[in-house]
Amino acid sequence: MESELFESIVNRVQFLDGMHESKKAYRAKTAGLISDLKKNEDILQKTEKVLKYLTDKLVKNDLSKMDNLITYGLKTVYADRNFQFRSELQERGKKMWIDLQTINDGNLTDSQAKSSVHVVESFLLRLLCIIKMKRAKLLLLDETFAAVDAEYIDNLYQLVQELCKKLNMDVLLVTHFPGCTELVDNSYRIIRKNNNTEIEKIK
Repeated sequence: MESELFESIVNRVQFLDGMHESKKAYRAKTAGLISDLKKNEDILQKTEKVLKYLTDKLVKNDLSKMDNLITYGLKTVYADRNFQFRSELQERGKKMWIDLQTINDGNLTDSQAKSSVHVVESFLLRLLCIIKMKRAKLLLLDETFAAVDAEYIDNLYQLVQELCKKLNMDVLLVTHFPGCTELVDNSYRIIRKNNNTEIEKIK
């Protein structure tokens, strides 16, 4: 009886020793996994910082090119004024915002007072979107420049012609301004007569 009890106790001790060793091995394995996770977390944090830096750099580089192009366009159209276009990258929480600004003689222009300047900027931004998104190089302009002052319209159409040639882009332009006829490859006039529509080739 005593030998059976002793054997039972020995078996129980051996079982507990085995459980203890198993727990120690599991604890060591878990500690190793935690250590690996911490290393991976550190690597991910460093990688995130590198990627954020590279992304910010690429975005700022693109924005700088955009600023230069739009500023060039504004200076070409409004040669008698000192316009400059500027974009500022802002972080709001986890989102990035781009604040677009028009500067005139060093002063920020009121967004409500830009009128025709806004039209020129909008045209150039659309042009950039087509290029950046690699869309078909065709721009449709339906009375887009109606708000541009008459004194600047010649400069604007010359800018459109210059950019389209440089970018190898086609433009379909609808306008009431006859002065652009000399700047285009093909020109047509739509005539309404007696409830009929006729298209006349001018050039």
